[in-house]
Amino acid sequence: MTDGPRPARERILDAAEASLRAHGIRMTTMTGVARAAGVGRSGLYWHYPDKAALVSAALIRRDAEFWTRADDRVRGRRGLAAKVAEAVAIARTSPWGPLATELRDREPDQFAQVVGAYVHDVIPGTVGFWHAHLADAVRAGEVRADLELRSAAEFVLRQVISLAAIPGDAVDIDDPASVRRYLETYLIPALS
Repeated sequence: MTDGPRPARERILDAAEASLRAHGIRMTTMTGVARAAGVGRSGLYWHYPDKAALVSAALIRRDAEFWTRADDRVRGRRGLAAKVAEAVAIARTSPWGPLATELRDREPDQFAQVVGAYVHDVIPGTVGFWHAHLADAVRAGEVRADLELRSAAEFVLRQVISLAAIPGDAVDIDDPASVRRYLETYLIPALS
């Protein structure tokens, strides 16, 4: 028994991801993705108006799956600072997600051209990850009960991105204990 044909959007993203893995960003074309997905060009453009949007969507889908698996590691930590520190450690190993990191390393110029769309789209999508953890922290009395969780979740996500990507003197970003202490000193008071 089959579940029927896969939706066009999923077939398009599958084809885009396969092309990105095999050929990279430069050689992935809208025409080739449409053909591999079994959709017309107009159907592809209906879902994704340009190549940057298509590449971004393929990376976000893969990144979302990566962070879903990472959620188990984060949930295994006690306290919001420890959870955020764990996310920083995960992000340090793969700050863009596995496929994005591979493409960034393989084609830095082409990746830089699409990263704006990717980052613009990934921030709102990943906020939900932190929304749930902040709701847990509110229930535990670890942070203020009156926090506007969506905005606070974006704030936490931006802290993870910053800590994962930008080294500094105040914290050793490759030492989870140092990151946790830094977060306990600055992040937790900001949310308490």
